[in-house]
Amino acid sequence: MSMTTGCGARQRGAGFLLLIVLIGLASFFGTIALKVGPLYLNFWTVRSIMEESAQQLNPTQDGGARGIVMAIEKRLYVNSIDNIKGSDFSVERVDDRRFQVGLEYEERVHLFFNVDAIVSFNHQIEVGSE
Repeated sequence: MSMTTGCGARQRGAGFLLLIVLIGLASFFGTIALKVGPLYLNFWTVRSIMEESAQQLNPTQDGGARGIVMAIEKRLYVNSIDNIKGSDFSVERVDDRRFQVGLEYEERVHLFFNVDAIVSFNHQIEVGSE
């Protein structure tokens, strides 16, 4: 009994054209990952800096809104984050002991030819005791 069905049927692998398409797709998505990935790594670093600052700072003793921004700026400098400045942070007083610190920004990265990717980031924390 034959394992084939029909006249002259045979098993075939992926053709050359399919292989070229798969390599092209892998290159496309690999390029995007390599270009956009560092943006997310920077954001996660900034986010952890903000979270650590929220736990360690006492805004009533450390200079209020300006003290919060200065502490975050120092940590950004230590971590070599150059694309985010202290002026990118918004600090609002919630009550006499708490501040709302927000960061909202966009990053643009060139992918290839005339194609750019724009990635938006947003994070907010509350600094101070309740």
